[in-house]
This record gives sequence, C-alpha cells and structure tokens, in this order.
Amino acid sequence: MVFGLFEGSIELRANNTTVNCGEAFTGKLVLKLKKPKKARQLRVRLIAVQTQRATGVAIIGTGSMGAKSTKQENIIYSVDAVLDGEKEYMPPGGEYEFRVQAPARSSLPAELGGTLGTAIKAVQMLSGTQSYTKWYLEASLDIPGGMDISKRMQVSVQ
Repeated sequence: MVFGLFEGSIELRANNTTVNCGEAFTGKLVLKLKKPKKARQLRVRLIAVQTQRATGVAIIGTGSMGAKSTKQENIIYSVDAVLDGEKEYMPPGGEYEFRVQAPARSSLPAELGGTLGTAIKAVQMLSGTQSYTKWYLEASLDIPGGMDISKRMQVSVQ
C-alpha cells in the first residue's frame, strides 16, 4: 500500500454552489477516517485561482520556429473557515457544518472584474495571453509531516 493513501477521505456537501458577492457558501463536511490522525486543524477554504496561458513563437533547434505555450496559476483570493483545531481525530470521523463568506464586490482584486479587469483582459487577448479565474471550496485535514486529507469542488461567485 502506498503511504498515506486510503487512510481517509473528506466529503464536501455544499448547500449552494453559486453565490453573489457578499453571500456565503454553507454546507456540511463529512470526515471519514480509517485510523486515528493527529492534525493541526480541519478547515474549509474559499479560493480564487487565476490561470494565465501565454502563447508565443519560439526558435527551436537549428533555427526552425514553433509555438511555445506557458501556464501559470496563482491564488488571488483566499479565506478560511476553521472547523476544528489541533487534536487527534478519531475514526470514523465526524460531520461539521461550515459557512464561508464570499468577498464583497468592492473587495475583489481588479483581476476579477470591473472596468479595469475588462481593459486588462482586452490587452491580454491582443498579446496572445489568456487569463481566467475559477473559484473553489477546498476542505482539508492538515496533517503535520504527512499527506493532508483534502477535497476540492468548483463553485461560482457572481
């Protein structure tokens, strides 16, 4: 058996997968463990991940040209809801209610909207760069010195 695999899982049950700015995601996290696990914390995090893809021309080998593509991902927004603290989590696990607040529109980074965001996207499109943002709810049991038990689900903030 590969170390850390199949020692447990997290089930993320969201009551809503789309919210408006300033509203909250709510639901239940179900932690399933096969053996006791000492962990720092159990949390649910709302994150916005911005992906940028750039396409250009590259000189390959003996002067021939080809397309070059790069991809970069950055977390541009993150907020945590800590559900439980440092302790030894026992099997079978447990159920935890969660509530994670989406940001107000005024506190969103420029990359996520507004007139400036639209202008930035237009310039990027003309230069061969594409940028898009995806929102996720991410639940994890933070295990020191080991592999975290985690689950990620895509959501939408409008």
